[in-house]
Amino acid sequence: MGKPTRTAKQLKALLIERIEALPGMAGQVTDVHTGGVRWADAGPGEPNWYVPTGVQREDYRLDVARVIRQTQLEFDLDTD
Repeated sequence: MGKPTRTAKQLKALLIERIEALPGMAGQVTDVHTGGVRWADAGPGEPNWYVPTGVQREDYRLDVARVIRQTQLEFDLDTD
């Protein structure tokens, strides 16, 4: 059985909600805000979406990356 699906708009909103719940992240602009969610060709069991990265190396946050990865494990991008 596959994972539940969400539209790109729904995934972006969910990610933003989860990221802004992290300490110090309320109101901060991230790659999710600027790049959204994009389709990715994926093999079985791999995430079929990603967030394009555009941050400078010093702006990278492991906690934000974890939120994205956890959400990828929970939901697939709706193909419709």
